[in-house]
Amino acid sequence: MDRDMEKSYEGPESGPGAKYSRKGNDEVGTGFPEILETEPHTSIKSRPVFEEPWQSESVIRWKFSPTEGGTRAAWSVSGELPGYLFWMGQKDMEEMMGPDFESGLAKLKELSENAAKASPSFEVVVKEVKSKPYFYIRERIAMSEMSSEFFGMRFGKIPGHLGPDAAKVTDPPFAIFHEWDEASGETEVSVGIASASAKPESDNIARGMTYGGPTMMISYRGPYEDMGDAHNHMHKHIAASDYEFAGVPWEVFVTNPEDQPDPAERITEIYYPVRLAQDTP
Repeated sequence: MDRDMEKSYEGPESGPGAKYSRKGNDEVGTGFPEILETEPHTSIKSRPVFEEPWQSESVIRWKFSPTEGGTRAAWSVSGELPGYLFWMGQKDMEEMMGPDFESGLAKLKELSENAAKASPSFEVVVKEVKSKPYFYIRERIAMSEMSSEFFGMRFGKIPGHLGPDAAKVTDPPFAIFHEWDEASGETEVSVGIASASAKPESDNIARGMTYGGPTMMISYRGPYEDMGDAHNHMHKHIAASDYEFAGVPWEVFVTNPEDQPDPAERITEIYYPVRLAQDTP
């Protein structure tokens, strides 16, 4: 309606108190909308105020509810009309506001679907795992040193240590991340293989028991270098759930890079030990 309309923003970036003021031609006028209440994924309540060329104030409500294959968005407005619009009936209101409602809903749909395509989708499942004996190599390294070659070399040393017992290994290899220090750019990681072998430890290959209990798991498909999105999703998912962290995470390399040369098709299972929040001592 006015490509030269002036806008100014106030308050927080989003949520209650977020507001922008506008000043434009007679079609746009002067005024502001302000967000009053929000309930994530459920509702938004805002207050649009017109100051010029007329004065009015109303309430806009968005309500969102899940449906099969999508989300239902209901957009409504309520308030008092200026006195000189007493003649306006339902038909006139539909003709005046209907096109803007349809346009706004169409733009919301486009924006939401594009955002969904740009954000990877991960399914988180709660899974009980059993504790198992395993052999491992534990090191503190720079995150920049982690690569397929780094893990491959260490995974190769453990079967060499097990000797004939290496043939009894049935589970895929895994890596346990005891510490992830973004500030220093370092991580402490154990590269391990589950085995019930009675072989003794060596100077650099230790023996232990894996975690046993409830976990949250994501089955990730894609390059190892891009797994950060899956870990970030897991952190947000747990924070929004009734669970809390109960230990350090690990990654199970289901697909052997030698058997699957295409990084986009490699499968890695990401596990986070959890417990119900009320179970905290």
